[in-house]
Amino acid sequence: MTNRSERLTSVGIDVGTTTTHTVVSRLLVETPPGGAASPEIADREIVYRGAVRETPLVDPETIDIEAVATHVAADLEAASVDPDTIDTGAVIVTGETARRENAEPLVHRIATDAGRFVAATAGAELEAVLAGRGSGAAARAAATGETVANVDVGGGTTNVAIFEGRSTDGRERDGARVRETRCLDVGGRLVRFDEDGRLSSISPPVRLLADALELPLSVGDRPDGETLSALAAAMADRIVDLLEGPPFDPLTCELAVGDLPSDPVSLGGVVFSGGVGRLVGSPPSEPFAYGDLGGPLAAALRDHERVRSWPIREPAEDLRATVVGAGTESTTLSGRTISLEDALLPLRNVPVADAGDLSELDGDALREPLEDAVARLRELHDLADLDGVALSIPAVGPLEYERLGVVADVLATAVDSLPPSLPVLVVTRQNCAKALGQLLRRRTDRPLVVLDELRPRGGDYLDVGTPIAGHRSVPVVVKALAF
Repeated sequence: MTNRSERLTSVGIDVGTTTTHTVVSRLLVETPPGGAASPEIADREIVYRGAVRETPLVDPETIDIEAVATHVAADLEAASVDPDTIDTGAVIVTGETARRENAEPLVHRIATDAGRFVAATAGAELEAVLAGRGSGAAARAAATGETVANVDVGGGTTNVAIFEGRSTDGRERDGARVRETRCLDVGGRLVRFDEDGRLSSISPPVRLLADALELPLSVGDRPDGETLSALAAAMADRIVDLLEGPPFDPLTCELAVGDLPSDPVSLGGVVFSGGVGRLVGSPPSEPFAYGDLGGPLAAALRDHERVRSWPIREPAEDLRATVVGAGTESTTLSGRTISLEDALLPLRNVPVADAGDLSELDGDALREPLEDAVARLRELHDLADLDGVALSIPAVGPLEYERLGVVADVLATAVDSLPPSLPVLVVTRQNCAKALGQLLRRRTDRPLVVLDELRPRGGDYLDVGTPIAGHRSVPVVVKALAF
């Protein structure tokens, strides 16, 4: 017997601080013969790469949504792709773009225009992971067993994802595990110049650095080369510190996005990607060719004593790493034994609450984390506006009928406080969704989807597509929406 194959059309769109990109990919899904093994994405092929366009703005705080939508529509037309035929993918707003006033309506508009199941995403941590997958850093970690860091230096932020190779978990993407992410408000577009070389904009993170270094910077000034070199060097120092710490310099801590780790990591490889990251290995002939500090920042990184000691590896993608990751690496597949109500699908932007590992719990100790997770969903979200809610249960315990029945009893009681028409997704890492779903349906009449072999975390969101592989699996995008 041979594997059963089918192809999905995926789109990736990255609306970044400096540029906007679109890619279209074909994902080959293979289902092994027999009833045990789950479908997997066996191959990812990029079939179209859109032009690199400057992200259009109405003013410094507002993205031109109509212009971005026009660019994306033109790319899909050039790729001969009808949005109705797109099966999966993601739109991600990155860097400074994610902080602009209309970032959220932008990403939802573009996702809706691009197809019925294209996820709207934002967030530095997700951006770091997608860039690391798109650059090839994750694949390198899997192939070599090295711990590999991808350093994605863009216009607004620097995002690091660290991958550990040769995972023992067969469902881990590419055999590489994301160990951690580190994100920093440092990028080449945080300073802009007009045609006369005068400062036209200075972002708050740069003002913080300039004040710490006592550098005189004001909009309208034409700073000298020494001042700009000192600023670029300070930005490079913060990126180096981000990767080599802890301990971290206080300025690095002030510029960090999210939490920083408490333990250092020994790296077997470092990959640079992003608009500035690509210039580290291929500097522009004119340092200020892009009207910002990207060229000098790349030069400061390239010449940095510590960077010269790093085990630098070539990326598979540099400038387009994030959009390639969004288009080819954002989709995962559920397990093969799942429990669905097809009429509920697809589902978009379903918030996840994590109930934690239940495998060692019973009685009241089992009930409390499930009830707490439901309470968090009620507290944090307007349930009337949602397609559904999700409970993540990494482990339920022994996969025995009696144990699954106990978990189903407690689950049915815990979700009873939710509106009866609101779909509930139960997502577990263990391969038990079909049996757990059958037991739940005997205990509640509410709309249910039960998926397995997935690991979303509390605070994530899920997009769940329509069934594939003979209705035995569904494509899922696990994402963040952090504006």
